[in-house]
Amino acid sequence: MKTLVTGASGHIGANLVRALLEKGRTVRVLTHKDQRALEGLNIETVSGNICDLESVSKACRGVKVVYHLAGCISLSMNDWPLLESVNVLGTRNVVTACLKQKVKRLVHFSSIHSLAQGAVYARIDETCNLVEADDASPYSRSKAEGEREILKG
Repeated sequence: MKTLVTGASGHIGANLVRALLEKGRTVRVLTHKDQRALEGLNIETVSGNICDLESVSKACRGVKVVYHLAGCISLSMNDWPLLESVNVLGTRNVVTACLKQKVKRLVHFSSIHSLAQGAVYARIDETCNLVEADDASPYSRSKAEGEREILKG
């Protein structure tokens, strides 16, 4: 089964790629910049950017499963344009490409920061509400908006 991983050169992505290879999966990765974490692996590499729908669509061709891990992390209050571009619009492109290419399964790796924070010892899982824009940092807001793009798809 051919599997695509976005964000494969990051810490979690590189470990996921190795785990998929150990399970005998054929792995394709969409890489944007640094590929050092993937050197020496038996993978197919497609150069592209999740902010470009055409490159994501090309990477999704013939793939059964997509693991979407690509994202941007920033603590700066001034980075909303970058965070929106990658974490929201990039995620929308991944969803659109998966639908266009008839991918069977999309697994989206998000962040606890997308979830509204409750009581200190409250259970936190996918049933929690997503953060709202008016009470969240740009990073948290971007991850919540990315989750909303997944749910729309």
